Amino acid sequence: GGQKNGPDGCNLFIYHLPATWSDDDIMASFSPFGNVLSATVMRDKATGASKGFGFVSYDAPNAAQQAIQSMNGMNIGGKRLKVDLKTPRPAPY
Repeated sequence: GGQKNGPDGCNLFIYHLPATWSDDDIMASFSPFGNVLSATVMRDKATGASKGFGFVSYDAPNAAQQAIQSMNGMNIGGKRLKVDLKTPRPAPY
C-alpha cells in the first residue's frame, strides 16, 4: 500500500468520492485507463473515515488524461467526481 507517485503528469487528485469507497473501488474505477501504480483514499487518522478525496497514480501521462476525460464529472452515488491533475510544485530557485 501507500501512496506511490508516478512521473510528472501521471498523478491525479480525485474529489467528491462516495464515503463508502475504499482503495479497491478507486483502483477498479481507474484501472481501465492504464496501469495504476497506486490508488489511495485519504482517511482520518483517528477514525479511519474517508475524507472524501484520494489519489491515483499512473505510469503514463496519456492514461491520466484519459481518466480525467472519462471520470471528471462522473455521477457516482449522487456525487459528481472531480478529477484533477496534480501539478508538480515549482522547484524553488
